[in-house]
Amino acid sequence: LACETSKTAPLATTLTALALLAVGQMEAETPTDTASLTLVFTDIERPVGRLSIGLFADAESYAGDDAVSGAEVEVTGARASVTFEGLVPGTYGVKLYQDLNGNGELDTNMFGIPTEPYAFSNNAPARFGPAKWDAAAFEVLVGENSHEIRVGG
Repeated sequence: LACETSKTAPLATTLTALALLAVGQMEAETPTDTASLTLVFTDIERPVGRLSIGLFADAESYAGDDAVSGAEVEVTGARASVTFEGLVPGTYGVKLYQDLNGNGELDTNMFGIPTEPYAFSNNAPARFGPAKWDAAAFEVLVGENSHEIRVGG
């Protein structure tokens, strides 16, 4: 019996190693559960400055300007784009403005009305403040996603 155990022990070890290797290969071939999001900005009227973009994951962060990710994109024409990688699939919203003069902030007049172009996901309208979360929210699914936003103004 002792002899038999010593003969099967290496076999068991080999089978265990092969099983672990197979599991590791299966995991490597399984697609990830993350998402990418390419935002495409269109109708940019003035090809100057930079777009300052905030990506928000829920109504609370959207209202509090607490973006989960952000980006700045140089504007050189009527279109621009940026891609966010490694996102958790779910509901997102976007706020952006075009910083025409390079001062790093959305300029406003004396009444607080923006004097630089701005936009929101879903091309949601802004009435007496930023667009509402319910109007700006959209779904990001596992894999590649794209969302178009008209900048205008």
